[in-house]
Amino acid sequence: MATFAQLVVLLNTASALALLPDIARDLSSSWDGPAWLSAGYAIVFGALLLVGGHLADLVGRRTTLLIGLTGFAVTAVAGALSTGTDALLWSHVLRGVFAALIVPASLGLVTALFTEPDERRNAFGIYSVAGLGGSALTLFIAFPLFLTLNWRVSLYVTVLLALLALIGAATLVRDQPGRTPPRFDAPGALLSTFGAAALLYGFVQFQADDGDASLAYSAVLRGILLPAAFAWQQSRTANWILLAYATGTGTRDMFGASLALFLTALALGTVVRLLGPFLMSVELPASLAVFVLMTGQFLVGSRVVSARLLPHIGPRALLLPGLLLAAVGVLLIRLVEGSVVSAFPSMICLSLGLGMAGTVIYSTITDGIAAHDSGGLAGFVMA
Repeated sequence: MATFAQLVVLLNTASALALLPDIARDLSSSWDGPAWLSAGYAIVFGALLLVGGHLADLVGRRTTLLIGLTGFAVTAVAGALSTGTDALLWSHVLRGVFAALIVPASLGLVTALFTEPDERRNAFGIYSVAGLGGSALTLFIAFPLFLTLNWRVSLYVTVLLALLALIGAATLVRDQPGRTPPRFDAPGALLSTFGAAALLYGFVQFQADDGDASLAYSAVLRGILLPAAFAWQQSRTANWILLAYATGTGTRDMFGASLALFLTALALGTVVRLLGPFLMSVELPASLAVFVLMTGQFLVGSRVVSARLLPHIGPRALLLPGLLLAAVGVLLIRLVEGSVVSAFPSMICLSLGLGMAGTVIYSTITDGIAAHDSGGLAGFVMA
């Protein structure tokens, strides 16, 4: 259910990219309004991930997930019923707020609930399908499906998926009780939120055709200084958002795995752009075939290979070949044209390699983390 809830968020993000032209035509709007749908959503989502993880530790990961899925569905309905760009924009931005609750609560649940080593590796093998590969996988559903649907209908599809995730979470998911920080860390929440928002806003200004360079540089500067102040504040508070007790080798391994995750995510951002022309040229059945193939290969890499070999050969021996294989898949994307068959070698290498790396990365990052710190860590990892 944690994996499915995160896939709902990723599918909504991918569909928003696919539907921007349709929204602009339907609302007779300039490109500025619809373009800010993605930018506003990304800024709010990224800025609130740490706060979402902190709330998951305070009120419970299951409760946070249910609140996030409920708000996600409600804002999707509001967007589908909107008649103007402003109402649609605000509904989309608010959906980013609730997505920032869903994502860290999902990873926090997996971290807190699966503590036995074998089941933990298997759980992260499944979760990494969404956590690491979901941004690429959901494109194979979102583009061909939503390009054939009206954008309002696509939002109702999002509502349906969110409701399914909500019902599943309410009926199937349990939570791990444990100690929580004594109270909400308001200074840390403000510093982390405004710091991440400033950094993301600066990036948006750099990319905009009419962006203000001086405004972008000043925003990025604030995006560096405020997180630095946040790190200083975290070392001096008893109500930390981020855990304060990981030391020694565990810290080094966690940092290395987090850096690998960050760089892999940057690479996947490139993959998403490279796959755009291919996704526009294939029909839904062929795209679904690639999706099934990639998901299967991802699970082979994560559960059959990494989950079984990790305790015997260690993380490095699996992480390096997995990332190298994924890199080969990225290089082979240049050979992908309009044919689905031409995409198979690239997709197999990419998904198999990411599957091998995903289990190792998430297992290493969360190794030794107590349940009551899992939400804050999840928010940091996702940010």
